[in-house]
Amino acid sequence: MAFEIDFRSDTWRALEDLATNKLEGLRRKNDGQLDELKTAHLRGRIAELKDLLTLAQPAPAQEAGEY
Repeated sequence: MAFEIDFRSDTWRALEDLATNKLEGLRRKNDGQLDELKTAHLRGRIAELKDLLTLAQPAPAQEAGEY
């Protein structure tokens, strides 16, 4: 599925702020004493938010010979 996101839009900025705040809260929670399963769950949520936030970053340039 191809789609375009306007990363300069108010909507994206609001989503980015929401995700950033959520990420900070999850990281603080992850620093606490949690069992292995809860830690894994939090780390998965953190990874998903980080993936979402990286959408606005340009793709790294490929070196010659890389595919």
